[in-house]
Amino acid sequence: MASLVDLLRADATLPQAQRRFLMDFAKPRIETYVGVWKPGSGLRFADVLVIEEGELAGRPPRVETISFKSRNLSLLEPKSLKAQMKADASEALRYYGEMLNIRRPSLKPLLGEGGKVPVQRVRLIYEGGDLKPKMVDDLKAVVREAEREVKGVEVLFQ
Repeated sequence: MASLVDLLRADATLPQAQRRFLMDFAKPRIETYVGVWKPGSGLRFADVLVIEEGELAGRPPRVETISFKSRNLSLLEPKSLKAQMKADASEALRYYGEMLNIRRPSLKPLLGEGGKVPVQRVRLIYEGGDLKPKMVDDLKAVVREAEREVKGVEVLFQ
């Protein structure tokens, strides 16, 4: 996970148009292992929370969450891979998507009263390398299908 966070921090230092992950942010703030609370799922800890630090003129800040998965997908057949991705994406949305109450006190000034914010996007990032699916002819199609079935979650590989 540390290398993925380093990758995100490096991405944040690039000019906005050159970023791979954080192009929607003018001034992204990257926080790790942030306590978030939702009715129904309770207190969870998001791997990464990205918050817009730029001026927003009274609007809630842009917030995205990122969940890292280190799961061996290398031997899964396409049908099993799709089912696993859909389950992981649904879980990420349930825990880290929609409306969150951010529990870290140091972030309260950025988030406004109550620390409750809408999450614009949840990213699910799988570890690549030897864990990446090998038995799938068109991995992009499987990813697109999982994203289509679980709205609001973007699936990526490192």
